[in-house]
Formats: sequence, structure tokens, C-alpha cells
Amino acid sequence: VAELVSIDSKSGYEEGSNKIIDIFAKRFRSIGWTVSTPYCKGRGNALVATSHKNQDRYDVVLCAHSDTVQPVGNAAKYPFRLDGHKAYGAGVADDKSSLNAVWWICKDLPKRVTEKLNIAVIINPGEESGSDASRAFMADQAKKTPLALVYEPGRGEIPGGGFVAVRKGSIFVTVKFHGKPAHAGNNPEDGRNAVYAMSLAIPQISAIAKKYEGVTLNGDVVKGGTAPNTIAEHAEVTFDFRFMNDKTRDAVLGEIDAMCKKGFMEGVKSELVPPKISSALARTPQSEKLIGLVDKAAAELGQKKPQWLTVGGASDGNKFSAQGAAVVCAMGVVGGNLHNPETEWSDLSTALPRIQLSQRVLTLLADKGL
Repeated sequence: VAELVSIDSKSGYEEGSNKIIDIFAKRFRSIGWTVSTPYCKGRGNALVATSHKNQDRYDVVLCAHSDTVQPVGNAAKYPFRLDGHKAYGAGVADDKSSLNAVWWICKDLPKRVTEKLNIAVIINPGEESGSDASRAFMADQAKKTPLALVYEPGRGEIPGGGFVAVRKGSIFVTVKFHGKPAHAGNNPEDGRNAVYAMSLAIPQISAIAKKYEGVTLNGDVVKGGTAPNTIAEHAEVTFDFRFMNDKTRDAVLGEIDAMCKKGFMEGVKSELVPPKISSALARTPQSEKLIGLVDKAAAELGQKKPQWLTVGGASDGNKFSAQGAAVVCAMGVVGGNLHNPETEWSDLSTALPRIQLSQRVLTLLADKGL
């Protein structure tokens, strides 16, 4: 973990991300796995390591990510340190402790498991800040498997660490407004103020969230106008939109689009910019079976019964769920205060139990299936 924390790997800093991928490529080749490192433009190399030679279809995926949100330089500014069983440092929890754990899960698997199952380890270099290339890479990988274990950190707000069954989908939704400019002193009545229209639209669009369970719509970024003495011709607002399932996603986007077509103010045209669509990590009948398998493995190991959570933040698990895979998330080492370089922590006393839990899950899959 200390080695990984010492490497800056902010999303988009290809040099650092590639160093981490090189470490894991070497590790997995050393145990005879098949390794490829496809390039994701703007994010660096990804990693695909499989227990069989076939990289076209997998029985199960273990997914983690090499990138962090930490600016380049934070690896030196906030170095790895231990305080008892807690580790601190930039990116130590999200996702470097769990990324490291994935290696140890696979390294010591019984031979009968790796022979029976084609296990794929997928390391995404663009989880924190996606790119067209990294999204395409992950969508392609997600199509190849019916099952995915995602190694985001275990949820430190739950005693013993929580697991995640549902993650809301997340989309940035931008609405643009096109008015008519005019001089604010000489002839303001000839203008049509796009900023005024935007100010009317924000509460109306936000109110849609009240109609749907688990939906949030927050207008977080606004732009508009050119000069104080000119009626604003253009304005735009971007909402952070979170949703529980894809049916709700489509319904909300449909309502926003209908509002925009109707308009919010006479003389100002409103336009929903087609967003980049993402999916929720849904709780499905197949994922229920996978959750049950994790519960069974924990019971057999004498571990505390996993607590399964619904959370607002998205992960790579959403991408696998979008392609129909059964997914469980937050299977990694328990951590907290994510993205805060001064206080982010990883509880390394949970590393071995979490590694053993995943190994038991994979063994059960090999012996009995889902």
C-alpha cells in the first residue's frame, strides 16, 4: 500500500497511472495470468488480467481503479503513514488499499478455483474522472461478465465496514437559455433576459425530484450574461442529477425536456443539452443471489453479517450493472474521509478479513455456482 500511495495518479496524469498498472501487470504475470494493458486516451493504460488465456468472456470480474482525485504532488505532501492499524495518505482508501487487496485475493486462490473460473481483474485508470476512452473500455469489459465484485473501500461509517448493494446513477444535466440582447439603459424592453429565464427554471426543474423516490436534482453551476449594461442573451445551468434506477432516470429527463420545449419565459428559448447517459447500480434478482453468496461466505468464516447499503455516489459497479451483470460493491478494505488528503484513512486490520471473504466467495462460485 505504501508503494502505491507514493505514486501520484490523479485522473488524467498518465505517467502515474501507468506506473501503477506496470506494478500490477508484473505481479499478475508472475503467477501465470494472462495480462493486457489497453490504452485509454487521456487516462493512461488500463489492466486486464485473467486466470485463463481467454479475454473475451469472464465468469467473474474483480474491479478496482488506479486513479485518484488527489492533485499531482499530494503523494509527497501527504505520504503514507501508520497510526496503529489505520493508514493515512493521499488516496490510501480510494482506492489504493483495496486495489492492493485484489492482488492478494488472486495470488493465493486455490488452483481448483482459478482452473474452474475465468477470473478477470479489471483496473480502470479513469474511474474518478471518466473519459470517452475509459468509458468505452469499461462498457466493453462489462459486456463480458455476468458477475462483478467491485473493490471500492468498505464503508467506514458502518462499524466493521458496510457493503454496497445499490448506488444511484449520476448524470450532469445542462439546460441552456437563449434570449435577446439589448442595452440595459436605453432600451431594456427590447431584450429578453436569459438569466431571468434561468432563475425561473431552476426551482421548477429542482421540484421534479419530489415526485420520485431517491432522486436529487441540484443546480450547482450557473453561467450567464456578458456585461452589466447588456440584457443577457445567453445563460445556462448544470444540475447534478442522481437516481435509483434507469426507469426513473428516463422519466425525469423526459420531464425536463418537456419543460424546456414549453419554455420558462416568453421570448427566451430553453434547450436541454443531451446528457451523457449513465446507469444506476440496481438491486436485481441476480444481484440478490450474489449478495446471498457474500453473506454465506461471511457466515462460514465467522465474520459479522454484512450490512448492505444504498448510497448516492456512483462507481464502476454502475457500468457493470448497466450491462446486466450482478454486482456487489465496496468489497475492499474499510476506509473513510475519502478525498480529504489530510484525514483519509484505511483500516488495514480489515484487509485480511476482506481478502479472505472474497476468496471464500470465489471458492463457492467455483464449487457450487451462483
